Amino acid sequence: MIQIQETLRAAGQTLLLILSFWGYFFLVYRFGRVREWFVPVVCMTGIGLALFWGGLAGDVSLAANMVLAGGLAGFVVFFIFCIRRKVRLPGRNLCRSCFIVGAATFGILSLNLEMLHYDNFSHWAVIVKYLLSADRLPDADTVLVAFRNYPPGSSLFIYYVCRLAGHSRGMMLLAQNSMIFACFYAVFGIVKENRRFLLYSVLGTGCALLSYLNLTIRINNLLVDFLMPLLAMASVAVSYRCRDEKGKLCLLQILLLGFTVTVKSTGVYFAGTAAIYALWEILRTEIPGHVSGRDCSSGRTGYSRMGRRRAGAILLSVILICGSFLPSMAWIYHVQAQLEGYEMNTGNPVGEDDFRQVTEKFFEAAFDPSGRALQMLSFGIFLSAGAVLYARFKIKKKWNLGRILPAVITLTMLYYAGMLYMYLYSMSAEEALRMAGFERYACSAVILSAGLLLMGAVTDMESSFAVSIDDRGAYRAYSSPSAKRRYQYAVLVSVIVAGNLLYSEFNGLRSIRAEYGESLPARAEKIVGDRWYKNGEADIKKYLIVAPDDNGQVASGEVRYVFRYFLWAPDVDVTEDLSDMEREEAEKEYARIIYL
Repeated sequence: MIQIQETLRAAGQTLLLILSFWGYFFLVYRFGRVREWFVPVVCMTGIGLALFWGGLAGDVSLAANMVLAGGLAGFVVFFIFCIRRKVRLPGRNLCRSCFIVGAATFGILSLNLEMLHYDNFSHWAVIVKYLLSADRLPDADTVLVAFRNYPPGSSLFIYYVCRLAGHSRGMMLLAQNSMIFACFYAVFGIVKENRRFLLYSVLGTGCALLSYLNLTIRINNLLVDFLMPLLAMASVAVSYRCRDEKGKLCLLQILLLGFTVTVKSTGVYFAGTAAIYALWEILRTEIPGHVSGRDCSSGRTGYSRMGRRRAGAILLSVILICGSFLPSMAWIYHVQAQLEGYEMNTGNPVGEDDFRQVTEKFFEAAFDPSGRALQMLSFGIFLSAGAVLYARFKIKKKWNLGRILPAVITLTMLYYAGMLYMYLYSMSAEEALRMAGFERYACSAVILSAGLLLMGAVTDMESSFAVSIDDRGAYRAYSSPSAKRRYQYAVLVSVIVAGNLLYSEFNGLRSIRAEYGESLPARAEKIVGDRWYKNGEADIKKYLIVAPDDNGQVASGEVRYVFRYFLWAPDVDVTEDLSDMEREEAEKEYARIIYL
């Protein structure tokens, strides 16, 4: 009976969560007049920011309750509009239908996935578990959260979902993956003519291809290296479609970029890249209906109006910059004020003797032909250059992709320079010498680079069709029967490629799930369970784990972090072997000795 009550209670809370999300979607779409492609990511980032500011104010639980209440109020408004028959949902769209089916398929799979990557149990899953237990951000004395100075943006959104829908690791993954799906959905919003399915199929193929860069972590982890570039891509899509609505562009970017900088410290790079484009769109043109100096009846009046518009554009630019990066400044202040005395132990820093060796290893890794980042970046540059030349000499079009390409290369070089600085001055010598996390960091930057090239190519394609679609229908939108056949073949090929890539990703995740039982987290959970304590309390008993150093799992600290997560205990020591004499001493010192 108790179990049935708990199930009904959980189902009721999940229903409230879904209705709350729907309420926000309706309010933003109907009253904010935001295009349907951008509604999910705008709402999710807005919720994440609200929880972030609530956490800094000291009460995440209150902020979560207020966010839930606001969404439910929005659903009540939606219900009233339905009764009055004033609701007009977006029209049918083949791309939207395909996307919903694909997202639902991966969403259901996410609920059955488990986390594997080491960093989940050293930070990303730990901070979510702490938030769900304590309903507050960690302070300087919270020893279970080792990396307390990491921004908690995505973790707070996951906390909001799991607080109502359940604490399982599958639900955590679904919460984060829903943000990933929302970002991809926003990227498809860059297309203006929704009757050109080829544009969507090319975008879909490119986005599916980006999963190749995410093979190191996939979507069965809470790591944010895949999320940050997708947020930046969504931001660029919003800037492109809202270029003539500068006030709305500014407001939406404050939400998108403001949330991006709270996801991780390197989120500043991705937010900065997207902010540059947003500022360019605000400043490069006058708002619609402007009066230029040469076509106005009164020169003084025309120039004064132009001056006011320029001043308005500059003011919006300042507001955008301040609003977007204010959360980052607030987090830095929070770390200095609330985490005073906390220092992250990174080990021995890189010494002068190791500088040359670290630098050499960095460039070897950066130009390694087997590296996914270099392969995808080279492939993207080659295709983009070929597309620009084809457009210039074959169809006599000057594509904007020719200007995007050098900008993307420059931004990627800057990111790599920042990575080198991080290895030399922010990492321990041991981590820097083995290039810890290099492929993951590099792929994160190349995802954004390849994504920007893809989006630029699609917008150029859209403007290069010989015949526009008019009111007579899409069947007249071809210059000749042969052009129509080429269009159909291109759609067919791109759909097949995208389908194969997504099917491969789906099967890869299923295979990982099937083999989870042999992994270290699965064996650890089988031994000690997954322990949760109220009010953020931790198990104060001391534990000793005896485990073999297979694949460096002891030396790297992986065993320790995994058992700390499942035991929810800060005092966990690990050893590879234990003699009879050492065991007698250990039995006196430790509450439990666990053999793996």
